[in-house]
Order: sequence, then structure tokens, then C-alpha cells
Amino acid sequence: MLIRPNIEEYGKPFEPYINRVPDGNLIDILKSNEQKTVAYFKSLPASDWQKRYASDKWNAKEVLGHMIDNEMNMLYRIFRITRGFEDSLPFFEREKAVQHFDYNSIPVEQLIEYFRDTRQLMITTCEQVKDENWLNQGRLGDYVFSARALAYISAGHELHHLYELKTKYFTA
Repeated sequence: MLIRPNIEEYGKPFEPYINRVPDGNLIDILKSNEQKTVAYFKSLPASDWQKRYASDKWNAKEVLGHMIDNEMNMLYRIFRITRGFEDSLPFFEREKAVQHFDYNSIPVEQLIEYFRDTRQLMITTCEQVKDENWLNQGRLGDYVFSARALAYISAGHELHHLYELKTKYFTA
């Protein structure tokens, strides 16, 4: 039952993330995207990791850190919702999370492995969820989400940031 969610399963502001996810088996997409994301980050020269496309934007290391943070956050939400918790959770304060964790002090190779480990946990968790539990819903702020919508949002979030890196940070 891990198929593309209906619009009723998530808030409209999250639709662009879901629309970025290609058709197909989401587990396979998560695995494939992990390989592509890791290869992309490994291809960046050391000098590019501190690059920002504007002074008030994150550098590439902070973007990868944010991707890790988001994956962990979505994983926790999927965990809770698929296990029947329906209570409201606060929205993820992404700026605060990046600000309070020094991703710049982590060696690039270790940061990439951190992403890989987090993605593997997401994949393993998604593989173990019972089909009927993907339809479980929980509240995040003012929105109601199904567990499967959160899995798709997480996959789309990764694709969003890869697109941003390729088109705004490293356009040459």
C-alpha cells in the first residue's frame, strides 16, 4: 500500500515534494536516490562544500545536514503514525536544527555516511510497515498526514535539494 498518496493525505504546501517523486516502487526509488545522492556529493570538490548561492543560504555541507535532519524527522513521524499514534507533533524547525548543529566540523566522508545510514534506516523501516498501516494518519501542526504521504514527502525533499544544489549552487 506504499503508493502515491492522495491530496487528502497531506497538506497542499507539501504537494511539490510529492510531485518530484517519479512513478514506481517507492522503496526502489529511495534506494536508487540514495546511490545518486551519495555519488553527487562524492563528486563535489572539497572547495565547493562551503559554497553558498547567497549570503543568507546554507552551504553544501549544511544542505546535506538538513537533508539528514529531515530524513530523521520524517522517519520518526512515520514510526509514530504507523504504530497508531495520532497526537499532534510540532513542525520541524529546520533553521534552528542547522544552526544548533555544526555540520561544518564533520568531515565530508563522515557526513555522507551519516546520510547513508539515515537513508538505510528509512528504507528498512518502510520495508517493515504493514500495508494497512501506511494509511494511518497523524497530525503535524494544522495538517493531517498519512504515513505514506510522509514517506513520499521525504523522498521528494531529497530530490528538491539535489535540484537546488545543481541549479543554484553549482550551475557551471
